[in-house]
Amino acid sequence: MPSKLPLSVLLLARDETRRLESLLPELAFAEEVVMVWDPRGPEETRATAERLAARVLPREFAGFGPQRQFALAHCGQPWVLWIDADERLDPVALDGLRLAVSSSPREAAFTIERRSCFLGRRIRFCGWQGERVLRLFRRARARFDDALVHERVQVEGPVGRLPGALEHDPYSTWEECARKLRDYAHAGAHSAFAAGKSAGPLDVVLRPPLRFLRMYLLQLGLLDGFHGFLVCGLAAAQVFLKYAELWTLCRRQVPGEPR
Repeated sequence: MPSKLPLSVLLLARDETRRLESLLPELAFAEEVVMVWDPRGPEETRATAERLAARVLPREFAGFGPQRQFALAHCGQPWVLWIDADERLDPVALDGLRLAVSSSPREAAFTIERRSCFLGRRIRFCGWQGERVLRLFRRARARFDDALVHERVQVEGPVGRLPGALEHDPYSTWEECARKLRDYAHAGAHSAFAAGKSAGPLDVVLRPPLRFLRMYLLQLGLLDGFHGFLVCGLAAAQVFLKYAELWTLCRRQVPGEPR
């Protein structure tokens, strides 16, 4: 049996029982899997992770950036792989990861191409093409920012590129699409408000169609067929909900405005 890599896998989960059943056995190459579990999710998710040898840390969700930084503080290996329950390393990426971690490279981190699916179909355009994400890094030279959504890991040192791809399947059912749309819009509005940003009626009216046109025409979403149309439409709907909520948050601060 090959020795395990000096690697901690960093994972967040709330209601991911089904995906964890297939993901965690694929991570057996790592010395440890550290999963932060939101206790608002089903106990079955926690039990499944523990049964499959993950170390589970219960913590109520406090935003993606703070949640991942909490997980990072509990990782004990020199290298960390950040992965989500809806992602999988393809065989080429896994070979590249093994080589990177075992060869003591000069790089502090590595990016990898992410290929995303929507309702069972690979999306090749819509602005999703050519996306590279930073997911493998030296623990001692990295930290997560405090963003509530669209968090980033900040590293000190050169960044290399892994071969292969991270296969991403975040929207496998329509219910999942609707839930994530609401959650990301809400988090985006509160993150923008906390950063001192504001929104007016024109933002609510104009930003959603502009987002749709950018993704569907300029970023060639029309070449993804009806799936591409749905992706662009959902992105526009998320923008609408985000700025509508941000607008209401800003109105509450204006003296004399009705609440």
